[in-house]
Formats: sequence, structure tokens, C-alpha cells
Amino acid sequence: MRAIITFHSIDESGSVISYPPRQLAALLESLQAAKLPVVDLDTLLAPSTQHGVALTFDDGMRSVFTHALPVLRDYAAPAHLFLTTGMVGGQVRWKTLPGNAPTFVMLGWDDVEKLHQAGVRIEGHTDSHPDMRELSKGAIAAECERADRMIEQRLGRKPQYFAYPFGYRDTRATDYARDRYRASVTTSLGELKGGEDLAALPRLDSYYLRARWLLRRLDGKLPRTYLALRGLLRRLRGRD
Repeated sequence: MRAIITFHSIDESGSVISYPPRQLAALLESLQAAKLPVVDLDTLLAPSTQHGVALTFDDGMRSVFTHALPVLRDYAAPAHLFLTTGMVGGQVRWKTLPGNAPTFVMLGWDDVEKLHQAGVRIEGHTDSHPDMRELSKGAIAAECERADRMIEQRLGRKPQYFAYPFGYRDTRATDYARDRYRASVTTSLGELKGGEDLAALPRLDSYYLRARWLLRRLDGKLPRTYLALRGLLRRLRGRD
């Protein structure tokens, strides 16, 4: 298996974008047992890499600092955080979530800096988390440049990777991301098979990585077939 895994909040709320801390530990334990290394995106996307998993966290919920970081440290696992800079220090409840979803407290800049110091790589996710399909070329550039500039000013490092807000993209957004970033990730559900467009890489959503039977044999034929079928169903429903 060679894949990028998507997380958002690490908490016990049970929301569709929440993943419990104990399950994050169980997932990393499973990856170790399957001899699947957890690596950064540079390593995962290198032509010589045949097996491995990269961990990515979207948006910038504060639980990434309070709940995910201790687990990542326990397993010496690298990770990338796609940060929505305009939401730093605030609270968010995305319009795409079900009505019973909680409001999420976001990271403050002190938290972001501590994550960076701990080795979590802070990447681009725009400034205001818009639907990029609704933006002009100039507005797409402004969103990304504003976010990247803020991250570079705060951390001394310019983002190398990008995640499309909500996974929404069109040709203009993809072309811009291709020119600006080393690679960009989507919400398309799937493993990396080789030959993918680096500006539109699929990921495995952690929502589908909760069942014990799946975690016990994550690299096995049955779990991978299950994930492939989930990806196919999502595409048929027009969710990617």
C-alpha cells in the first residue's frame, strides 16, 4: 500500500470529520504491524518509494495540537497540516457538515508554531477556505499567496504542498496549484497507484478507517478492496 490519509479533528465527538485519539494510536500500531512506514510527502512521492503512508490534517483544528501531537510523538510519526490561515484563533463549523456537527476550536498561532517546532509540516489550504470553483484566477492566486505568505512569515518556511478546500477544484484551480506547489491533494478516495496527476492526488479518508477488522489488516486484500469500492461509490455519487 502507498497512500495519503486525511484527518481533520482528533476528538471523541463522533462527527464525520472527527477521529478519536485512541483510534489514531490503533491505526499507527496497525501500520507498524503491517510494516508500512509512516513517511512525509517528499518520501512518499519519490519514485523509489513502493510502500508507505503519509498523514495529513486539514483545516487546523486545535485538537491536532492537543490530541494528535502526543500520539504522533509516541510513534515518531511525521505529518503535514494543511492550514486555513484566516481561521487561526477562531471557531469553525463548515456549511457542508450535518446539522448535529460541533463547532470546532481552531489552532492559535502559538499552537501552529509548536507543531512546526515538533516537526509537523505546515502546508497551504487557502486563507478563507472558499469553493475555488467560484473564484476568478486572480482570487485563486490571492487566496493562496495570502495564506502562504502568512505561514512563511510566522514559520520561516513556505508551504510546498496544498489541499483544495472541500476538495472542490476545476481546471483553473488545478492549473494554478500545479504551477505553485510540489503536489496538491484532493478528497478523491483512493491509494496512490502511480502515474497520478501531482496536482490532484487521491487520499484515504480516515472516516473509513475506523472498523477494528480493517485496522487489524490494513494492507490486506479485503480492506483494500473495501476502500476501493467506497471510492468507486463516491465517484458514482459525484462526491469527488
